[in-house]
Amino acid sequence: MNSCCFTGHRHIPPEAVVALKIDLDVALRSLIAKGVYNFYCGGALGFDTLAAQAVLQLKKTFPFLQLHFILPCKSQTDFWSDADRQVYSYLLSHADSVQCLYEEYNKNCMYERNRELVKSADVCVCYLKERSGGTAFTLALAAKRNLKIIPLGLNEEEKALFESSFLSPQVLLEDFEFDIP
Repeated sequence: MNSCCFTGHRHIPPEAVVALKIDLDVALRSLIAKGVYNFYCGGALGFDTLAAQAVLQLKKTFPFLQLHFILPCKSQTDFWSDADRQVYSYLLSHADSVQCLYEEYNKNCMYERNRELVKSADVCVCYLKERSGGTAFTLALAAKRNLKIIPLGLNEEEKALFESSFLSPQVLLEDFEFDIP
């Protein structure tokens, strides 16, 4: 086990950000202690950005860490704010590698990015609050591929639902509310 991918929602409630950053730091330090040095990120707003920032911060202490981006398309940031684009540019400029799957957005590029993230990893650190969408798809895929899944930011009730939904050996991608391309 030496690689980790991230998946999570783009929108994080402001009151949850500080606790999520702390949980992320604890989880990453634990993974580093277990020999995980390669971290794969999809470059989206929200949790992906927090995760990439956390890895870069930890690289100051653990310079052997590697941050890799697998991006869906070059036009991913077209509708982002200038501030978000600046953060994105900074993160990419400090990455160890950047792979971009497509020049332009297409209906499957996000799903393909998520598949590549899962294929690249042994562990998936996630922030999931909804049973539908890209994050749920990515986690279902990670569960099917037997990745170790580390959920962050969940209360006790959410943890129980998460475990029954994603950590069951009988996870079916068709059980989740999204179109599988």
